Amino acid sequence: MIIAEEYSGSFISMLKGPFNEVRDRLQKLPNVGPKTADVLLSILGRPTISVDTHVDRVSKRLGLAPKKARYEKVRSSLMGAFLGEDYRLVPMYFMAFGRKICRARHPLCPICPIKNLCPYDKKTEPI
Repeated sequence: MIIAEEYSGSFISMLKGPFNEVRDRLQKLPNVGPKTADVLLSILGRPTISVDTHVDRVSKRLGLAPKKARYEKVRSSLMGAFLGEDYRLVPMYFMAFGRKICRARHPLCPICPIKNLCPYDKKTEPI
């Protein structure tokens, strides 16, 4: 309804303009929050990092974002730590790493390739 009324039914015209304005417009759509807006904007080649549960966990364990940070703070911390050209890759790598190694329960710290750099204070021991 919003797209029909405010953008003459053109989703494409809704996506035109400065990044923050487009991101805000997307979040005004029903059921579209920051993550969904960031995923869509990233797909469209706009400079942003989407943060899912894996990205959130890995970022905090590696000390790239504050432990109690919420979505926007994690996102801005990561955007400050990486180059814009890498924004699309960061979530993909962090998701894969979070699923395979830095799992929520029983992270595989003994085989982690960056365990010596990781400040996570609850590292698991070899079984």
